[in-house]
Amino acid sequence: MPRHSGHHRHHRRRHRHHNGHHGHHRRRVRFKHRERNFIAAVCSMIVIVTLCTALAEPSWFYVKCGGCRLQKNVYIQNTTLGAHQFFYVGFFEEFYTTQGDHQVTHYIYHNGAKADATLIDCVTPKAVLVLRCCIALTFLAIVFSFLGFTLDLYGPTGRTPKLIRRYGFGSILTVLICVTINGLCFYVTEMLVELQRNTRTHPGMATAVRFSVSFYLIAVAGAVSIIAVACSLLRRYPPHEDSRRDSRLLDDFDGMYAGMPPLPANVPPPPAYSP
Repeated sequence: MPRHSGHHRHHRRRHRHHNGHHGHHRRRVRFKHRERNFIAAVCSMIVIVTLCTALAEPSWFYVKCGGCRLQKNVYIQNTTLGAHQFFYVGFFEEFYTTQGDHQVTHYIYHNGAKADATLIDCVTPKAVLVLRCCIALTFLAIVFSFLGFTLDLYGPTGRTPKLIRRYGFGSILTVLICVTINGLCFYVTEMLVELQRNTRTHPGMATAVRFSVSFYLIAVAGAVSIIAVACSLLRRYPPHEDSRRDSRLLDDFDGMYAGMPPLPANVPPPPAYSP
């Protein structure tokens, strides 16, 4: 009998340990599911797609009635400039002309072997440098948006990832980068307007440099990132103390069943009901 009683105690301890392990796994999965934020993840995914489209779109600036043209001796009145024209390392050629009593600097930018890859009087060296900074910042915004998308989708419960996810740091950085890109685009338009005024074919012709599709896509990405930040900050998460209390209650609940003796198999049925 003592050996049989010891065997039952050992079986109950193993059963209690087994139930405790499964209870801990169940609590961890449950808390991880609470930490997920699918709405913010969808917003981050939209931001990633929008930023990629802005890079692939061949129209970032629209140049009208200036000296900008795509190759020598060919005059095109309206020209669009996109990010794809500045991905590769190119080089500049300069030549000078005289208009009236002042000298005008002309820039030829070679960014590829094709004829349409040569830009005449379209950009300056400083403008190309700023545009490449915009491209690099766009890739950086994609990285931050993907980080926020991953954290919101999987909801890791580590202290640092949880802090980054709950306060939407990835989306906040994406918003700041999008604002910076648009600010740099304003600076580029000022340089392009000055170049087009100096290189226009007719002195009295009105020149214009306008934003095109990619600029507005960057603005849309920043607006959607603001929505993602709002979804992260306004969502109600379980406080840390409540999660500990739930863990203790689940431990007691699992231990209550683990400590109960097994019911005998030959229990007689209850008597029939009689009024």
